[in-house]
Amino acid sequence: MKRPLTSAVLVALVVAATHTDARACKRLGPITHEVDAAMQATDHTPPTLPGIPRAQLHYGEGSQAGCGSDCPDVGFISIPADATDDMTAAGKIGYRYTLAAGELPPGLTLPATAVERNGSDAVVLDWDSTTGRPVDFTLQVVAIDLAGNESAPQTVLVRDSSGNACSVAHGRRPGYAVAWIAIGALALAARRRPRRRTLTWIQCARRWTGLSASEAPSASSSSA
Repeated sequence: MKRPLTSAVLVALVVAATHTDARACKRLGPITHEVDAAMQATDHTPPTLPGIPRAQLHYGEGSQAGCGSDCPDVGFISIPADATDDMTAAGKIGYRYTLAAGELPPGLTLPATAVERNGSDAVVLDWDSTTGRPVDFTLQVVAIDLAGNESAPQTVLVRDSSGNACSVAHGRRPGYAVAWIAIGALALAARRRPRRRTLTWIQCARRWTGLSASEAPSASSSSA
């Protein structure tokens, strides 16, 4: 029963892998920053916003530099969010973004209000990355704590470059690789499957009765 079970598992892997492309597009979405009125009476120290490294670009798979995400037409801009504050946790600090220079690519809209981290130590914005328009603009960023205190502004550059953009070209998705591996395993198992042997009546008798070779009747004695 092991071989049929193994084959069934491999077939299930093939089916699951080939359905990888059916995953729904999951956008992170913004997390709106809300000021806590109770903290405004006691907290008057603004957060500290250090210099911001260049943002990271992650293009959707439908673009020329696709990354194979669940959202084929959606690109993501990851902006480091490393502000600190004496009373507000890092994950609760808000960030307000305004355009300082350049032009936003089509489909990208900056949040109307301050937003908090929605990624790993970063604020992630998304846009339609299949338009073919180059990305090159600068944002002004202000950090805001829960009491509403605002930091001194900083700027962050958002620009295409080989070192700051996901540039995995169109290729076979990981699911299809799993499928081909499973198919190969099925073929190998089929080749290694031993042929079924035809038992003589003496061998059958030995199996059913548990007789040893010396106790089992011979072919000559049985014919006599």
